Parts: sequence; structure tokens; C-alpha cells
Amino acid sequence: MFRILATALAVLITAFALWWLSRGIIPPSTVRFAAGIENGGYWHIAEQYRDILAEDDIDLKLIPTAGSAENARLLANGKADAGLLQGGITLDRDIETLGAVFTEPFLIFAHQTDGTSVPTNPARWSGLRIAAGAAGSGTRAAATSFFNAAGLSNKSNTLLPLGDAEAAKALADGRVDIALFVAPLSAPYLSTVLADADSTLLQLDHTVALSRRMPQSIRVDVPSGAFGLNPPLPPEPVTLLGLVARIVGQPDLHPAIVDRLVEAARRVHESGNIITPKDKFPSMDNTSLPQNAYARDLIADGESPLNGFLPYWVTAQISRFAILLLPIVFLVLPLLRALPGLYQWSIRNRVFRHYARIREIDNEADATDDPETLGALRAELIELDRHIAALKLPLPYRGYAYNARMHIDLLRKRIALRESETSTAATG
Repeated sequence: MFRILATALAVLITAFALWWLSRGIIPPSTVRFAAGIENGGYWHIAEQYRDILAEDDIDLKLIPTAGSAENARLLANGKADAGLLQGGITLDRDIETLGAVFTEPFLIFAHQTDGTSVPTNPARWSGLRIAAGAAGSGTRAAATSFFNAAGLSNKSNTLLPLGDAEAAKALADGRVDIALFVAPLSAPYLSTVLADADSTLLQLDHTVALSRRMPQSIRVDVPSGAFGLNPPLPPEPVTLLGLVARIVGQPDLHPAIVDRLVEAARRVHESGNIITPKDKFPSMDNTSLPQNAYARDLIADGESPLNGFLPYWVTAQISRFAILLLPIVFLVLPLLRALPGLYQWSIRNRVFRHYARIREIDNEADATDDPETLGALRAELIELDRHIAALKLPLPYRGYAYNARMHIDLLRKRIALRESETSTAATG
């Protein structure tokens, strides 16, 4: 019986595994990827991902957008399968993160000439012209979050829809007082403001308080000379706010695609840069969104050793099934441990359930002197003995039947003695 139950359970688990693996074991050949502004920073990173996925014949279709905010909309509307998302961008539906991949400094440059100065405490900004990124861009979303953290109202300053190269030129020309950028230090358009003697990278006051009020932000230490060494720019180390960018994807993104995107992120980002130590990314820290379970394990444990022997998409399916099977195993193991006890109980119960009637017969025999009643009880015991003797029990459990029959025999003899004594008393 136990073997039958264990075999049935194994068959069910195997059937479930085959059914699950059959649900799209081969990954799609094309993946839609929301990649931000064409030829922008995110776009160039997405191009590197595309080249890596092409090694496995996966076509990463890059979708140009206005920035992270539009990336989020495309993902929410199901018009993109995966994409890059700037830190602080939120989503209304369940999109999963495949990992944080790099930190983007939140750069604040001010145009300061003799007699004019922009306060380093942003709460004191008032009446300033601020290039805060185009509508729908990640820079505008970060600027909004920053203003909220600093306690600035929308009417305190004039926000202009200028970003990247346009914002850099407007700052150098003196058409804006502040330009905000969410960009890598190597962004080419920053050379315009770096070359302008009147443009200064602001070292804000209260960066700790600001970072704790801005979602997905951290403090970033930028060493002197990070932009250039001759002359050193910045001349002194500065501490800036930084936003953690993430790769995100649909909850039903094929595990093989998750596998390749995580591997692409590892190859592109693990070497670090001037503000990020080696091997910091990819990571599941500072991601905020629900985490893709397979991506989380890949980042924590690295590539599966099976990748050296099996195609990556087979390994991905095996790993996915292992993740799904784990909760089932935790449920099934206690059941497997309980099965022998349940089986033993069921066998014993086939014999022991008759003891209730045996006890009743014993009590009834003690309570009567009627020969007919005693004879009927003895006859019932004989029938019980025949029934228990006919039970087909496994060899290790036959002792239960022998013990029951012995008890019946003892009780039957005692009743027969009572019958004899009663009959003698009646005839005497």
C-alpha cells in the first residue's frame, strides 16, 4: 500500500513537471525592449544587451521612447516585454525586476556668475529657471521626486522642458539658472557644461535627508578628477544623489529570456566604473518592484553548472521547475513521512475496530444469567473470530489478528463456563 501511494505521488509530480515544461520550453526569438531615447545612455546600454542576446539568436527589438516614464507606460500597457527603468519610477501593475544594474548620478549644475549664487540648500531655491527634463523623461520624474523631497512647490521656480544636450547648452548660454541631469559621468553632452567657466556642479547640503526622502536614491561619492584630470573636474570629491536603474520585465517573461538578460547585465555591468565598485551589479538591492524569482537566484548563485552541458534554455526551464517544485516538496515531505504511520493505522484499524463490540459482549455477558443470551453472545464471538481470521493482512501485521482471536477465544471460554454454571444451577 505504501509503495502504491509513493509511486502514485511520483507519477503525479512527474506529470506536473512534463506539463509545465511543455508550456513553452523553447524561448521566443524576439523580445521587445523599451530602451529610452534613441542614441541616449540607456539606448547604448540596450545595444550592448542586444549584441549579447544575438549570440543565442535572440532578437532584442529596441523600442525608442522619451525616457523611463514612457518605458514604464509601455510595460504597463503590455507593449514591451522588458526594459530599463530609472530609479524612482513606479508602475501601476505587477512588473517584475530582473535586477538593479547601475547607478546614475543625479547631477545638478548651476550657472553662477559674479554676484549671483545658487543656494546649496535646495529648500531655499526660489524664482529660478530650472531645466528639469522633457515631459515623460526620467529626468523630469527624478526632478519631481527631488522637489518633493526638498519641500519645493511647483510655483517656487520655473521648470523648463529641457533635457540632456538642450539643457547643457541652455545652462552654458545663461538661459537657465540650474540644469538637472540623470546621466553617467561619461555622457557626451556634459562636456558643454564642464567647459563653461560659469557652470558649477553643486554639492548639496543635507544629502542624507534628501536620499531618504527620494524613492530609490542613494548617496554617491564622486572622486576628484572623475570628469577629467587636466584640469581635475571636480577639483574636490563631492557627494551626490544617485538613482539605481533596473532591468524590468513582464511577470510571464520566458525564463530563458530572463537568463540571457541577467547574463547580459552581468557582462556589461559587473566591471563597475569610477563611482561603482567591481561586482556590485547586477544586484537585487534597491529594486522596490517584485523580484523575478529565477533572476534573483541567478544573481545570488551565478550561472547553473548545467550550462556547460545543456543549452541555456533547457537549463533555464530546469531551474524554473526547481523553483516551482520547492514549495511542493516542502508540502509533500511531511506527507511522505506520515504515510507509513497512516498505513499502519489503517491496517491496525481493520482489526481494532472489532474490539468495541468485543468489550460490549464482555459487559453483556457479565450482566446476564440467561443461558439463551449467553449462547447468542458466544455465537457472535465465533462469527467475529471467523471474520478476523479471514482478514488478509500483510505478514508484519498478522499479530494484531492473532491477539484479537486469542482475546475472543478467552472470552468465549469464559462465557461457555458461565453457561455451564447457569445450567447446573437451574437443574440443581
